Amino acid sequence: MIRNYLLLSIRNLIKKKWFTVFNISGLAIGMAVALLILNYVSFEFSYDKMHEKHERTYRVESLFYKNGELTDDFPTASFGYAPAMVENMTGIEEYVRVDLLATNRTVRYKDRIFRENGVVTTEPSLFNIFSFPLIEGDPASALSGPNKVVITSKMGSKYFGEENPIGKILKISTSENELNCEVTGILEDILENSHINFDFFISWGTLPQWLDNYWYMHETYTYLLLEPGVEIKTIEDAFPVMAEKYKTEAALKDKTWAIRLQPLANIHLTPQKQYEKEAKGNRKAINILILVAFSILIIAWVNYINLTIARSLERAKEIGIRKVSGAFKKQLIAQFMFESLIVNLIAFVVALVLVVLCMPLFSHLVNKQLSFIILQEPVFWMVLGATFLGGFILSGFYPAFVLSSIKPAKVLKGKFVHSQGAGNIRKALVVFQFTASMILISGTIIVYAQLNYLLNQPLNFNPEQIVAIRFPAFTENLEEKMTTFSNELKELPEVENTSLSRSVPGIEIATFYANYRADDPMKENKLYEMMPVDYDFTDTYGLEIVAGRDFDKKFTNDSSRIIVNESAVKSFGFTSNEAAINQKVMLETQTEAVEIIGVVKDYHHLAANREMFPTVMLFFKRIPWLGFKYLSVKLSSNKMGNSLSLIEEKWSRFFPNSTCDVHFIDQEYANQYRQDRQFGLVFGVFAGLALFIASLGLWVLALFSSYSRMKELGLKKTLGATIPNLIFDLSKEFGLLIGVAMFIGIPISYFVMTNWLENFAYQTPLNWWFFALSAFFALSIALVTVSFQSYKAATRNPIESLQYE
Repeated sequence: MIRNYLLLSIRNLIKKKWFTVFNISGLAIGMAVALLILNYVSFEFSYDKMHEKHERTYRVESLFYKNGELTDDFPTASFGYAPAMVENMTGIEEYVRVDLLATNRTVRYKDRIFRENGVVTTEPSLFNIFSFPLIEGDPASALSGPNKVVITSKMGSKYFGEENPIGKILKISTSENELNCEVTGILEDILENSHINFDFFISWGTLPQWLDNYWYMHETYTYLLLEPGVEIKTIEDAFPVMAEKYKTEAALKDKTWAIRLQPLANIHLTPQKQYEKEAKGNRKAINILILVAFSILIIAWVNYINLTIARSLERAKEIGIRKVSGAFKKQLIAQFMFESLIVNLIAFVVALVLVVLCMPLFSHLVNKQLSFIILQEPVFWMVLGATFLGGFILSGFYPAFVLSSIKPAKVLKGKFVHSQGAGNIRKALVVFQFTASMILISGTIIVYAQLNYLLNQPLNFNPEQIVAIRFPAFTENLEEKMTTFSNELKELPEVENTSLSRSVPGIEIATFYANYRADDPMKENKLYEMMPVDYDFTDTYGLEIVAGRDFDKKFTNDSSRIIVNESAVKSFGFTSNEAAINQKVMLETQTEAVEIIGVVKDYHHLAANREMFPTVMLFFKRIPWLGFKYLSVKLSSNKMGNSLSLIEEKWSRFFPNSTCDVHFIDQEYANQYRQDRQFGLVFGVFAGLALFIASLGLWVLALFSSYSRMKELGLKKTLGATIPNLIFDLSKEFGLLIGVAMFIGIPISYFVMTNWLENFAYQTPLNWWFFALSAFFALSIALVTVSFQSYKAATRNPIESLQYE
């Protein structure tokens, strides 16, 4: 019996080659898209699950409350949190801290010098909590004691080539100091789906001892390994009470200090926060992509149903004869279900081939090196089996039921038509297809509108023609040399201006101090970003002084004065920008008040998808340990050709033992939107594929409609109906179906995309024309598809359809 079904199925598939190609192509594309998306989604959800103890591991995140209202939320903890928690609480098995104070350093071995952005300091317990396997070295001792470093295999090859790195000395430098670290371990390269993705792990004993229990620098990732069965809420609830005895300084003393224990596996898909070193994923975007995957898959299955039903007119006589010959209904259903199984299997194999071929392109599209990580998930195989079985039944049962219900008497008399109920179901399926397609189209338009909105936000500074140079590795008399180097660059005709600062636009400032107004009797302090600058910073970047003045060499005491942005004016509680001028504030760690001499217009120091933060610009050396990190060079527009080579030439004279690390500000700033661009591109590509598959289904339905009404069209044409009349007559029904799809799809799209836009601090308004444009686009595609098929039917010779009447 199975052999018979197989032969009949193959014969029917070969008999109508183009029909089979359309059928399998639609299903294969739908399955391939779904598999690609679900593999990417699985990758995003797999972050940090490679660690054996991940279910009991939590990151300590810092929360600050004022009168019950959350005022500050950091992903980091202070150096002192973990030791205090172990001392005062039960249920904590172990902890590890990862210091983020200086992740960007210069690393040197002999004549090999590179700037690295993945250097951290951590504790020996790193290897007890996380499953980072060491290729060489002892995990118990590799990070014990000062001046030791564990490096990844990739860094071992980069610096040592064929040499064995163990026991060798790496010189690891910031601008302030240089460490001579012995390589004591080689780590397997950390997988991309780890939010802890560094290359150099310096031993904790290398840090100054006073930092170990210090509570006023929230600059470490802190992880707790809890004992089995411990409720995280008990620890979170106990922390504010415990913190009271450690809040010994004035900063933030009036606030409630709390924590959030973030499960390790959840970190990647939580919103991006200040201080975080990884580019976070977007849970809402991931959820949208899951909906896209299943929508496209269902659209493909719906196409199969419509394509199969469309052939029913051709196969009606075959079915009628088989029934007259004694075939039972269940046999016919089994036959059509078997055909559905074969088509789905072939489509699935083709889909797998497409996935393999498209994986490199898709990896490039999302900027991640994806593998078939989904194959490692047991849940995937269960979902895949259930989805395939469901799809095979869904796409096979309805056509099988319809075709097996054909009355042989009507067929053999040439009077076979489908029931009204069957026609309505097909129309409902088309409405579903175009509803899903229109949601995807409007979603694509809104994604690109939001990206365009962000890119066109007034930055309130000029990033053009400015390059930023990171400070070199530790050098004697560094400040004097950098000042001299900056002054020499100013003398070049290719350079308009230079400026020294702690950060530059596009790079997080990430230095927060608790400050308050000097005239506030309550001394209510809030957090402000602290930005040391020189005399030329505002001029180099074209910042607008909206009140007061800039730092000026004419004034001898500007080192005791500050400039603030408009957000800081509001945060300090001044009634206007002008009212803030000449007012005094107290800065954390300082004993004397400083005077506000100027207010700069709020500018987007980071991308426009991040909120403005109150910022204090202070003159260099006001707080000695807040040093400069960047030199900005404003280039002349007409002399940029050899300017970089001139800068590098001078750099090598001043700093021969350090790399010259240069980036253009506008490029660095634009890189912040990379993920949003990628999401828009991915969304747009899949929306286009969904529309293509849906249009294919509509084309088939139009073909079916024209065949079923062939005689009617022949009579109308004989009675004088024009071709435009006939095209309109055939197309109006489909126009109505698309109209229904619009009516359903627009509200759903509005709801989904409103939810997605909540990820952004600045949001494009959802204009009515976004949805009108998507509706027009979907309607145009549909009508072109239907009109083409209708034109073919309307121009057919009526004799062909009436000759047997």
